Amino acid sequence: MSEHRAPFVERIIHRVEDHLEEWRTQDAARKAEAEADRERLWAEAMERERLLAAAVGTETAGRESVEEIAAQQRVAFVVHSGEMAQALEIFASDKLRLVNVVPGKGTSANGSGISGSWLVFEDPA
Repeated sequence: MSEHRAPFVERIIHRVEDHLEEWRTQDAARKAEAEADRERLWAEAMERERLLAAAVGTETAGRESVEEIAAQQRVAFVVHSGEMAQALEIFASDKLRLVNVVPGKGTSANGSGISGSWLVFEDPA
C-alpha cells in the first residue's frame, strides 16, 4: 500500500468508527426513551384499571366483580397501542365479529398483573 493510501484508509476507518459510535449512542438513547414510555404507559393503564375497578365497586357496592359487570354490559377495557386502535377501528367498521380470545404467553408487563391476549375476528358473512 502506498504511503498516501494508508492515511486515507485510516481516516475512512476512523470516520466509520465515529459514525458507529454516534449511532450506538443514539440507539441507546432511543431504547431508554422507549422503555421509559412503556413504563409510563403501563402505569397509566394500571391506574385506569384501578379507577375503573373503584368506580365499578362504588356502583355495585361490592356485589359483583369487574368480570361479572363486563359480561353483563358486554364491554371490556383493553390496553393497546395507537396502531392497534386503528386496526380495531377497521375491524369494527368492517363489522367483523370477535370469535375467540387467546391468552398470550409471557405477556405480563413487569409483573403488573396486566397481560395481553390475541383477539380473533372473522367476517360474519
